[in-house]
Amino acid sequence: MGYGTGSTGYTSASRVKLVIDEFFARPLESQTSAVFASIWSSRASIPDVSLPYLIGGGEPNNSSGWWSYVKRLHGSTYNTSTRSAGGVLGLPSPAWTQFVADRATLAALSTHVSGTTDSDHGRRVYEFLVSTSINSKKYHSGVYRELLEAWAARGSSDIGSS
Repeated sequence: MGYGTGSTGYTSASRVKLVIDEFFARPLESQTSAVFASIWSSRASIPDVSLPYLIGGGEPNNSSGWWSYVKRLHGSTYNTSTRSAGGVLGLPSPAWTQFVADRATLAALSTHVSGTTDSDHGRRVYEFLVSTSINSKKYHSGVYRELLEAWAARGSSDIGSS
């Protein structure tokens, strides 16, 4: 990657962001799981969005690297610019703690989707946006949504340890 080409690691997260934006732009009666699934399945056709900088902390320039960076930013005790113990900052952010708790709550529900396909993962993202078992409104914007987008872009139901 050359100077000024930007981060491709944000591409998947930006596509997830646009999927969620499109979903919430629809009338309330159209905000169904079927509509979300349709938008989710067509996200590959969304144009790429690159950041004008590389992902920090030496993370790989892909969606997993972006997730690792955002996770460290909010959920790790490590500095975002170093992976070493010398970069210790403090406790995980309240947003990260709540994200992990909400993920556990959703995973424990009898209606939870536990499959491994992309559409299963899309249904897990949808759970965060509409569930009445958690305060899903907080995932509509802000830092909670940033965490959800980065997690969703990674394509895994695993949060991993903080």
